[in-house]
Amino acid sequence: MRRCVHLFALAGITLGCSCGDPGAGGAASGSAAAAIAVTGNAAPLPAPSGSAADEAADDETSTRPVELLKLVFASDVKDKAPVGPLQAAKTGERVYAHLTLRNQSGRPRKVHLEFAVDGEKRTTVDLFVGESWSWRTWAYNTILPKDAGKKLTLEVTDDAGHPLFEGALPIR
Repeated sequence: MRRCVHLFALAGITLGCSCGDPGAGGAASGSAAAAIAVTGNAAPLPAPSGSAADEAADDETSTRPVELLKLVFASDVKDKAPVGPLQAAKTGERVYAHLTLRNQSGRPRKVHLEFAVDGEKRTTVDLFVGESWSWRTWAYNTILPKDAGKKLTLEVTDDAGHPLFEGALPIR
């Protein structure tokens, strides 16, 4: 039975491997990290025990809230990036909420966005968030002519109900 030990950097790049798998080892070219060779006789890793401590650790990871790293109100999204950050919205235009999120829960998650104009629900959207250090996603609401002089509000929560953002944008 072949045992393999991988060493990882924060970005998930395998820095070294003892299994001899050519696709598993080596630092990314141009990175400051050097490849690390694992040598010697390593003790076998213990088999998963299914103990209460293991289950508690898994539960803690899976219920970890999604983190909102950045939210931008923008006039468009191109190549997954917000374009034209907005200080105020105009009637007849789309207002994009571009979110950058961190999901380290060990499983895919969702975030719930609720756009409203002066307290009246306009758009509700659930967006998928894969497990990632930095996941980008977005949704939009179209501003109607009757919305002039009001405020567009946005509330963002994760699928466990944790509030992530609450903010407003004036409509001209």
